[in-house]
Amino acid sequence: MLDKAICKRDAISIATMLEAGLIDYKHYMCWVDERMLLEEEPDLWVIELAATKDTQAAIGHLNSYAYSEPFEQFNSESCNDEFVASQWLRYKRKEISWAIFLQKSGDYTDGNYAREDCDYFYYMLNDFEINDFSEQLEIKQSSTVNKLFNDVIQTTASKYNEFLPYLDKYRESYEA
Repeated sequence: MLDKAICKRDAISIATMLEAGLIDYKHYMCWVDERMLLEEEPDLWVIELAATKDTQAAIGHLNSYAYSEPFEQFNSESCNDEFVASQWLRYKRKEISWAIFLQKSGDYTDGNYAREDCDYFYYMLNDFEINDFSEQLEIKQSSTVNKLFNDVIQTTASKYNEFLPYLDKYRESYEA
């Protein structure tokens, strides 16, 4: 991520991963420090991001950059799909259960334009609950979701993986 300037779309992706809980300050702190060292005059949002550990403040700094002049058009469906993909990655890492994945994805896509709307996730959740959280149904449903969102899951996983060396660096530096 250091080899190129951060475009506004990338800032939205990072903000979405933060909002979804896929990453936190431990993932971006060393990354943003390195960005500041590479740039002669880092943008204000980069400096502000380096100064905060608060998730909501970090999201605000990223969004203030992404939605500033000169304005750019973004595909809102792909932005919202990234939230679902981030939740998927959390589910696969066993950070959240299948029911929580469905609930969070349904809540987020309620009123937001995405590949699938909230009903898609809520119907699956209702079916999952009615079937007493059946492991077989979870496997079937998760396979269906994975196929539908696989492209964005892979893209989000790639972006997430770019932060892992910085997470390791943070842990080595601050959690010794």
